[in-house]
Amino acid sequence: MREKHRGFTLIELLVVIAIIAILAAILFPVFAQAREKARATSCLSNAKQLGLAVLMYAQDNDEMYPMGCDNNWWALNWPTTTQPYIKNEAILKCPSDSNGRQADVDWAGPRISWASNGLIKWVNNANRMIGVIGMVQSWISDNTASLAKVGRPADTIMLAEKHDEDNVMWWGPRSMFYSNSVWNWYWGCGSIPEGKRAPADYPNDKAGCVPTKHSGMANFTFCDGHAKAMKPEATNPGWLYDGDPAMLDLNMWDATRP
Repeated sequence: MREKHRGFTLIELLVVIAIIAILAAILFPVFAQAREKARATSCLSNAKQLGLAVLMYAQDNDEMYPMGCDNNWWALNWPTTTQPYIKNEAILKCPSDSNGRQADVDWAGPRISWASNGLIKWVNNANRMIGVIGMVQSWISDNTASLAKVGRPADTIMLAEKHDEDNVMWWGPRSMFYSNSVWNWYWGCGSIPEGKRAPADYPNDKAGCVPTKHSGMANFTFCDGHAKAMKPEATNPGWLYDGDPAMLDLNMWDATRP
């Protein structure tokens, strides 16, 4: 007598599907976190290589940092002048940078994910560069920086992530952090983080123009060559023009701190 094979009942199938759905809901975020962790690690490695390239450039050029951009604002900027030491445009793009490209700056070279610390501040009745990789402009005093200018190399930012669609290799202001406020279209987004800002939409929040793609963190390269992942606002817990000296002393974008 032939034995009958009983299939799954509808209830049993629904139970199996429910279990699979629960497992997927648990595992997919874990996989996504693992994937982002790998991207963040790759980006941090790139940050280290970029820092070493800038330092090698400085050693070959009388211990002077490269400029963020020259008077023409393109061609002779830090991503270009350090290419002989980098020899790889790919490391200028973060694996987590999924932003598109601004169509009207196609002429200005490939998209990059990094910008230099070219911070400008009004000090002693003049605009002065207190960062390390700034721009040649007649209205900016102290617009060049040497290794010796940096008071705290291990505690001063050289480069930071910037994932804007207009951040391109051949247009200097677009690949610089230069202010504590967002300027106009021509300059692009150059606002550093400020921890005392009220919550707001990008780029007016505490992180400024620094992205937080790496689980709320961003990668930074420091003037001694090391790289570190940090919350952007931790690099400057106060304001650029803070009245609290303790807050000013914590601003890692200010290379002039003794």
